[in-house]
Amino acid sequence: MTSFDSLKYLAAADPGTGGAVGVRMSNEIKNAALPLEIASKTPGEGLAFYIAILWRSVVTLGGVAFLIFLIWGGIEWLTAGGDKGRVETAQKMISNAFIGLAILVGSYAIAFFIESAFKINILQPIFPNNL
Repeated sequence: MTSFDSLKYLAAADPGTGGAVGVRMSNEIKNAALPLEIASKTPGEGLAFYIAILWRSVVTLGGVAFLIFLIWGGIEWLTAGGDKGRVETAQKMISNAFIGLAILVGSYAIAFFIESAFKINILQPIFPNNL
């Protein structure tokens, strides 16, 4: 075996040489686990796509965490029974939940500002092919 075993050889008839067979080597690696719409992107497009998905996932998880901490803080406050330490803990939990929500809304506002000011949708990246 030669060192070219890992390469994919494609043989095709070349009409310019009167039917002689030409050999073309391709060393491109394809990931069969990725969907076609992701696998067909260039490396820069793929990275932007993954960053946008990561941002959406973080915002979704942050929204769920906001609801959980808001409900948890409300239950803690209701069951405190007049204990000042537990009431203060519950108030901090609720205020921290709202601070987290403000951060999530702020990140969306920044993305919306970039989209409106520069006409670049960073949450759904599309790259022109003719650069």
